Amino acid sequence: MPVAVLIPAAGSGSRFGGDIPKQFRTLGGKPILQHVVERFLAHERVGRIIVAVADILVDEARQTDRVRFVAGGATRQQSVTNALAAVADEDLVAVHDAVRPFFSYGTLDALLEAAAEHGAAFPGVPVTDTIHLVRDERIVETPQRSLLIAAQTPQCFRTELLREVLARAAGDDATDEAGLAARMGYDVRVVPGDAVNFKITRPEDLERAERLLTQSSE
Repeated sequence: MPVAVLIPAAGSGSRFGGDIPKQFRTLGGKPILQHVVERFLAHERVGRIIVAVADILVDEARQTDRVRFVAGGATRQQSVTNALAAVADEDLVAVHDAVRPFFSYGTLDALLEAAAEHGAAFPGVPVTDTIHLVRDERIVETPQRSLLIAAQTPQCFRTELLREVLARAAGDDATDEAGLAARMGYDVRVVPGDAVNFKITRPEDLERAERLLTQSSE
């Protein structure tokens, strides 16, 4: 099945700080987003990559046969919806964070197979810390740690399933497509993720990424 990759990259990256959105920060001499796009381009099953960016960047972006830039939205969900609208005949879609440059092809392959069979799949890693639910500065519940999974991307779907999910969720503000699909009753499978597939959210994450990139090139 041909695969389209959707990358929501219109966010401001406020948690990182500074004037430059984190997806455009330099990692190993080029933007983090470029690392992500190039890694997907090298995968044999990926047909097209659709990147949702801020409106003012669309006309400046270099459009190619395999990489297309579209206007994003005010939220992640709106950006994913806009990118999905540009998908043509691909049967499967993968939604990926613009600042996760170290995903593995093995994980992507496993996710695509699971999505083709069940409809939706995401990579997850076990939570190692104890997690408390807190209300008004008081613990109200402590979920069993063995039941908790930290979600990563790429999250993969049958294209029509994701279209249905986003259409039903119009006006919502979900930050995770797999969770949104599960909440609507769809069968969403988890595939073992990878600790190296971390999200670059803060300056210390970028420092870690630089070290990892240096080690991989040695």
